[in-house]
Amino acid sequence: MTGQHDPVWGRGRQVLIIAALVVGSFGIGVSEFVVMGLLPQIAADLEPELVATAPDAALALTGGLVWGYALGVVVGMVVTPLLLRRLSERRILLVCGAAMLVGTALTAMSPNLTVAILLRFAAALTHASYVGIASSLVGRLLGTTHQGRGAAIVVGGLSIANLLGVPVLTALGSGGNWRTVLVACAVLFAAPVGALWCLRPPEAHPRSGSPSAGRGGPGGRRIWVLAAVVTVIASGCFAVTTFVAPLADRAQGIDGPVPISVLMLLFGIGMNLGNVGGGWSADRSAEATVLLSGAIGIVGAAAVLIPAASGATIGFGVCAIGLSLGLLTPGAQVLYVRTAGGESRLAASLAPGTINLGSFLGAVVGGAGLALAGPAAVGVLAVACIGGATALQMLRVLQDRGARTRAVRSPIR
Repeated sequence: MTGQHDPVWGRGRQVLIIAALVVGSFGIGVSEFVVMGLLPQIAADLEPELVATAPDAALALTGGLVWGYALGVVVGMVVTPLLLRRLSERRILLVCGAAMLVGTALTAMSPNLTVAILLRFAAALTHASYVGIASSLVGRLLGTTHQGRGAAIVVGGLSIANLLGVPVLTALGSGGNWRTVLVACAVLFAAPVGALWCLRPPEAHPRSGSPSAGRGGPGGRRIWVLAAVVTVIASGCFAVTTFVAPLADRAQGIDGPVPISVLMLLFGIGMNLGNVGGGWSADRSAEATVLLSGAIGIVGAAAVLIPAASGATIGFGVCAIGLSLGLLTPGAQVLYVRTAGGESRLAASLAPGTINLGSFLGAVVGGAGLALAGPAAVGVLAVACIGGATALQMLRVLQDRGARTRAVRSPIR
């Protein structure tokens, strides 16, 4: 039963619950990324002695808040769905929202860096399940054929957070009051918790599926291949965005005409455009949407390698990388749920989880390339990663078409 066909579940309640879920995803976006811009303030507060003697080492150590969160997302994409598998969608979202609220608020009260890193890890454990289950719920409220659009709406909260919320909160926290900023992030999670507590969206009917779909059968193999495609495309894109500063210096020269802030704005614009378009296209062909994401990512990664004193190529390339990531999430969300069959809740967490895993791997691979061979190696590795994953996705599409053709031609027994 979908919300739009339930006479008890009015359109007003539908709008309220969707808006509250988007506020929650906005909270995830700002709480995840605002920490990156506040590392100096956090280091000065939690590691003052190290900052005084070795500021670079203090910043590197405080960076544990970033990789600790990313690690929590990756671990949580598998652990959380298994722990909460007996709960309804509404209760899963309530637990996830409450956990992120408490975890983020407690991080703001951390007495030292070790405790803060552990709390960031804990707060991230429900990130993937929240985004995945919220996307499924919104898609179902909109109608059974709008799963891609549902994912785009929920992920749109994260995209808007990067475009607007993170810069504003980073500016507010630049004076040193990082704790207040994290408390503000925590308050955002009260919106979905309150809405889900007061409202009861209609539950999904149990979905039938082959037991092998999410485990060791054909569906299991296919979902692991899909996970590889999504992770590697994301890793190539994030290799570029993580090391956009050295890539920009190489492409347009030091102190080039396009500052990093403008490049990141172009990235955010591309991501938002891709997310909107991806929601529409994933409802029509999720396989083609992921292919398109890879093709645009290849073009973007190649463009950042082309020197141009005007900064046009690096600007175009970074915007294309954002567009690629924006397209990837809705397409991956629909394909994971479709491929997993009976394990749809676990599958729903895989899209945000594997994309975050790609973020982590992109930073590692890009950093290794930068250290060993300079900025150009980052772009080359990005092209190789995205190109290889796109070729694998093309192979998946061709195999699926071949299987459908054989099924049509085989005699009915």
